[in-house]
Amino acid sequence: MKRYSHLAFLFLLFIALSCKSKQQVTPVYQIGIGGSIIGFQEQQLIDSILQYALDYEAIYTLLGNIKPMSSVKLYRFPLANTDSLKQTSANIVDREKQGTYLDRLYAVQQAVNRLDFPDLKFVLIPYKSVQDSIRMIQLSVVRMSSLDSLLQAKEEFFGQFGLVPGADPAVVVSTIENADRYERYRGYGYLFGYPDYAVDFFVEAALESSKTKKTLPRKFFQIPVYAREAGSFTYAYPESHTPTIDVDSTVYYRSGKVLEEYKKIRNNYLNTDSSLRAYQLLQDFYKQSL
Repeated sequence: MKRYSHLAFLFLLFIALSCKSKQQVTPVYQIGIGGSIIGFQEQQLIDSILQYALDYEAIYTLLGNIKPMSSVKLYRFPLANTDSLKQTSANIVDREKQGTYLDRLYAVQQAVNRLDFPDLKFVLIPYKSVQDSIRMIQLSVVRMSSLDSLLQAKEEFFGQFGLVPGADPAVVVSTIENADRYERYRGYGYLFGYPDYAVDFFVEAALESSKTKKTLPRKFFQIPVYAREAGSFTYAYPESHTPTIDVDSTVYYRSGKVLEEYKKIRNNYLNTDSSLRAYQLLQDFYKQSL
């Protein structure tokens, strides 16, 4: 009798497990500080952000020490105030009309908050200027050790804002974003890792253009990224200037080594739909670097 009871128990257990296996189970993904577990949709969002970063200019901040800061993605949301009569109002955003955009932005912010890699900080900074009702919000990645070195090397510029090594990257970027026009141009030029002469030219050309309403002749130095050969990591220089080995070629070849390394490992992290397990790639990269 006991034998039949035991068999019946096993049969019922088998049925229960079979039924459970047919239920849809939401995939989970370990990520972030302490290996916290998140849902599949957030995993996809994080991987899509990081894939874009790696395939474009941010590779030179994520996998190399070439750019102190790189742009990752630019988000556009119709959240800005367009009514001059509401400049003193506390009620600008209508949850019923614009809540969807806030929810999307919240999802991005939460995903960004989960990113945790050595020496890197992801910052989501609203642009000061707006286009009609569009508020642009820039997601960038900063290499903190490079930022500290930059703030030290260029203290005659950054010091005027009270920015010194150890400053929070979000504070640094927000300060430069809200600086006066030409200081903003120079600050971003340094943060993006452009050569000094290119930063000087960009500021001088902008000043000249504001006076003459004409664009100064220029050429562009292009550094390839995975997604395209030109138009991502790019800076302008005067037509009369000849790029040099000590400055331009050095940046070009250092960048090339980083790009080649990425190309070697990228296929190891492809999903069947050709999307990239970008977070895992970066995790493995930094584990191997330790």
